[in-house]
Amino acid sequence: MIGDVRARIEQIPADQEATWGAVFAALSLNHRADWRFHWTGYRKGHPDEYSFIEIEAEGEDVDGMRAEIVELVDHVNTVVKRDPLGKMVAIDAGRVEVLVS
Repeated sequence: MIGDVRARIEQIPADQEATWGAVFAALSLNHRADWRFHWTGYRKGHPDEYSFIEIEAEGEDVDGMRAEIVELVDHVNTVVKRDPLGKMVAIDAGRVEVLVS
């Protein structure tokens, strides 16, 4: 039986929402049919609000999923440096946890 691989990006601070949103958009475009995405906000409207992204896919390719997410984080961080209004902030792929469930 094949398991499921699951990625979690935990406690995304409000100031990183736009940057993680760009990663989320690219991943969800590239994996419209084979990955499932959930993005949930917590403590909305409070100073310490944050969100959480969970991604699920069939299989057990933890390294492949992690590599794809890290590649997109690196690419988006390159875009952040070009943001003419300076509104986006760089993000850290260290927030990403990938495991087989």
